[in-house]
Amino acid sequence: MKFFILMKQSIKAIFSNKGRSALTVLGIVIGIGSVIALMALGSGVQAYISNQIGALGTTTLIISNGGGMAAATSSSSAGSSSNIGAGQQNARSGAMGESASALTVSDYELLQDKTKNPDISSVVGVISGSGTYSDLRFSVTGANTAIFAINSLSVGKGSLFTDANVGNKDKVAVLGSDTATNLFGTDEPINKSILVGKDTYTVVGVLAAAKGSTFNNPNDMVYVPYTAAFVSLGTDRFSRFTVKANSDSVVDSAKTEIENTLMSSHNIKEKKLADFSVSTSADLLSTVSSITNILTSLLSGIAAISLLVGGIGIMNIMLVSVTERTREIGLRKAVGAKTKDILIQFLIEAIFLTLAGGILGIGLGWGLGAIAGHFVGFSAVLTQSAIILAVGISTAVGIVFGIYPAARAAKLNPIDALRYE
Repeated sequence: MKFFILMKQSIKAIFSNKGRSALTVLGIVIGIGSVIALMALGSGVQAYISNQIGALGTTTLIISNGGGMAAATSSSSAGSSSNIGAGQQNARSGAMGESASALTVSDYELLQDKTKNPDISSVVGVISGSGTYSDLRFSVTGANTAIFAINSLSVGKGSLFTDANVGNKDKVAVLGSDTATNLFGTDEPINKSILVGKDTYTVVGVLAAAKGSTFNNPNDMVYVPYTAAFVSLGTDRFSRFTVKANSDSVVDSAKTEIENTLMSSHNIKEKKLADFSVSTSADLLSTVSSITNILTSLLSGIAAISLLVGGIGIMNIMLVSVTERTREIGLRKAVGAKTKDILIQFLIEAIFLTLAGGILGIGLGWGLGAIAGHFVGFSAVLTQSAIILAVGISTAVGIVFGIYPAARAAKLNPIDALRYE
């Protein structure tokens, strides 16, 4: 019962000076709001990237030329639909850039051997390049027919190229839906001609619009048989392989099979000397999550400095309050209030102010995160742990920075306090 009486008195004291209390709370609101906004944005980034990587497929593995995870991330187009610089990179480096590739036709054939690789369902060999139509440039992916199945792509107009086209090195092309519109507008694209390198390719089909992502956008791509792409781009090496495992449960086994097959093919004895890298969706997600966690923690730490400033503001205001209420404290002690009662009352005031600031800060942080997320293209995610952390931090700030003023008030001599003018 006494505690509730002290709480009532504390709240009354806070509202008796609304302006000062509001300014005191403001520092905590800004501090908590900043931390919450950054944590919400960090969680939003992780959720967004998880969805994008998940779109590649949980059973998909990307085999890249050396370069480790960074190479896999930049080329993780699930076999090819990525248009993150694939064509642009080739346009800068030309066919010579591809000649340094370690991934050969022999590797491609070995990976298709079910005896050596029982956990592999299908393999797509990919060569990246660029093409032109009039003055327009576009990204080109040379691949085998498995690329359409592995990326769940279907034909919208015309037809897909066939295994026979691949075997005959036919110069035929299948356009993504957006590429068809960008190149030909409302004109019929079927049987039109485009250039890949210096060779003319005939458009035989247009893909139905597919769900794209940052890592995988088949709508902005042109697909051609890899055998023809080898000739047009002047190389005999693949940019990467995309492999489909039989199921989620055998992804790790498939990765091991791939590494063993390619190390044997390249006559490599130690994995650390490998001239290729194999990455799964889980590998990519783990790497990206680690990076975003570090950045979020760093930025949240910087934002937390404002919490320190807010805490110091709480302490200063509470010290002023002790000075102004010296006679009140003396009177309360004179009529029987104990030292701990005074201590608890001032602590309650400090905690109430910071807790109110924490709750308001959560709202501010969520709002700031949502606004920022709208401009950068993803949704901020306010997690339960972020809310608990905000409430916990604000309460801790109230206790830590409220102890000294509360202790100072509690230690006042009632006689001296009553004489204070």
